[in-house]
Formats: sequence, structure tokens, C-alpha cells
Amino acid sequence: MTEYTNRYGDVYTFTKQEDGNVLWEGPFDRVRSGGDFLDPSGGPYIKAGQMLSHIVYGDDLNVIVESFERIDSGYIIKCKKHEYDPNDFSHLADTKIIGGIINTTE
Repeated sequence: MTEYTNRYGDVYTFTKQEDGNVLWEGPFDRVRSGGDFLDPSGGPYIKAGQMLSHIVYGDDLNVIVESFERIDSGYIIKCKKHEYDPNDFSHLADTKIIGGIINTTE
């Protein structure tokens, strides 16, 4: 379980479930919502497509938000795994460094 305190001092908890989804609990008496986001007064603003660990810091929250399901105690954040290869550096292959030290495109 990871706790998040927003700018008004409200405390929200995020608990990873066995199925990979996350239970989000806290005071949801004032919350804006849309097709792909939830925004309780004071935060945190969470939207579909975001990496949850970029908003709520926790190693077990390294998942991508897909959708939200309202339940009595809060929300279930439907998630999918963040698939990545820690040894993939292909995004650096065509890098140029200012000053001509490295130039792999010429």
C-alpha cells in the first residue's frame, strides 16, 4: 500500500491487487471525472494512458492506467503492465551531440 497526501492534506491509499489492478481509496466527496480521468479536489489528477508510478511513487505501481471503476470504498484503477526492455538503447542510435563529438548519422 502506498499513501498519497494531496495539497489539502487529504490522504489517499493505493493498493496493488492480485489481478494487477490498483484499489484507490480516500475522500472522493468532490471529484471531477471524464471518460479517461479522475481529479479529486486537491489531486491527484490521474488519466488513462499515464504511468501510475509517475503520479504516486511506489515500485509496485509501475503500471499503465487503462480505466476506472467506481466501488463503495473508492475506485478500482484498471491497469496493464508496463512492458519495456531495460537493455534497449535504440533510441540513442541517431543521437548527435553538440560540438561534433558524436555524430552517428553522417
